[in-house]
Amino acid sequence: MNIQIKKIGKIKQADIELGDLTIFVGKNGTNKSYVAHVIYMLNKTLNSLYISNNFFNRFVKNLDFDIESYFEKYKQKENIKIPFEDDNFDIDNTREVIYKFDLHDLEEKILNKIYNSIIDYLTEEVNKSFNTNKQMIEAILFKQLKIDSNELFKNGVLKIRNSNKNYDSTIALFTIFRMILEKFTEFKISSDGYYFPASRTGFVLAFDEIVSGVLRDRFGGKPTATKLTEPTIDFISKFADIKSGKFDKGILRSRFLNLKKDKNLEKVFDFINKKIIFGDIIEEKSEENYTQFFLKPKTSNNNIEMHLASSSVVELLPLIIFLKHFNSLKGKFLVIEEPEAHFHPKSQIEIARLLVMLVNLGAKVLITTHSDYILNEINNCIKLNNVEIEKQTEYLNKLDLPEEIIIEKEKIKAYLFKEQNQKVEVRKLEIDDYGISNENFDDVLDELLDRTEYINMELKL
Repeated sequence: MNIQIKKIGKIKQADIELGDLTIFVGKNGTNKSYVAHVIYMLNKTLNSLYISNNFFNRFVKNLDFDIESYFEKYKQKENIKIPFEDDNFDIDNTREVIYKFDLHDLEEKILNKIYNSIIDYLTEEVNKSFNTNKQMIEAILFKQLKIDSNELFKNGVLKIRNSNKNYDSTIALFTIFRMILEKFTEFKISSDGYYFPASRTGFVLAFDEIVSGVLRDRFGGKPTATKLTEPTIDFISKFADIKSGKFDKGILRSRFLNLKKDKNLEKVFDFINKKIIFGDIIEEKSEENYTQFFLKPKTSNNNIEMHLASSSVVELLPLIIFLKHFNSLKGKFLVIEEPEAHFHPKSQIEIARLLVMLVNLGAKVLITTHSDYILNEINNCIKLNNVEIEKQTEYLNKLDLPEEIIIEKEKIKAYLFKEQNQKVEVRKLEIDDYGISNENFDDVLDELLDRTEYINMELKL
């Protein structure tokens, strides 16, 4: 996906090309999460994009010319009315007819209007997902999407099938609209997206209370003052589906289609258990058939309730649980805000390796981060790709790491969100064989070193 977002928060324009692993870095308040939100919701909206009657009728209503006379002109120009181009086809014995219309100059009058109508709809849907009366974004543009009549229509001719002998121009317009809509859906990242908000620890620990409030508000009970964005509501809803067993119905359907659980997921669980949480997450059903989660430490047989587990375990719990309920990482789009939250720097290094593993095993991942440790370890994973196989193996064996922590630079896109004069510039970072240019933290480190030197001189340390 290669998009341009116009006016969001402090950002005048953000040009984003997604990689298999996309990284947003920058200080707090630079609107990284806003852009991540937009990308997640755009992918979700593209997945549900279809030409409903309401959608189409709204477009037709906004046209500033008479489509009947417009299409009639093209029909008269060719004056062709043939069924399936078959000379033996008896038009009097059927109601199905194919009409041909010369549409070489259609793009100026119709195609741009349809394109803009779909853009307006996508922008409107993404704006609604913020759950605020403000207009959060001005527009979303697809930089590589070009609507060309010569590409859409063979030899500039549109053929439509009509069940009536009298041609209805609406059918032709509907056909063109559907064809352009299909062009947009080609830009979706994945058919299966998951959003992990920065506040996920709180959601997990206070899950029942939060869900009851959200549902009460949604279904006409006593309203709450709590407002949540649509990606956050998606996270809560999908987590609720896992706890209630509804999520696994899709898994059962996949198994019915002989889509077996990918054994590569075991590599992920093994890495998480050994390197990050030092144990395993256990699921148990209550008497009410409601799933509860426990940490089983590597050094103990006693399960620990989640509210007593370390904050790092609780932080990673949602991702672990979803991974346990996936059949495969292929086709998954994971948006993870601040994956470093609640983790010691040593564990942040392991989180970086986990992110690379997820990508190498088939997922698309987008993260927002403030962690220099994560960025630097991803750089190490890039550098390893340029090392001889023998030395790679030696390094991996020494640290007991899987080969999936090595990544090609071409799979990664990184962006710096930098504030200047109360505006935020979104800058694409260079990535070479040595990794991602790390200018995000340079000024902070320089400032810290200057302050340390000043204190040492003043205090004569």
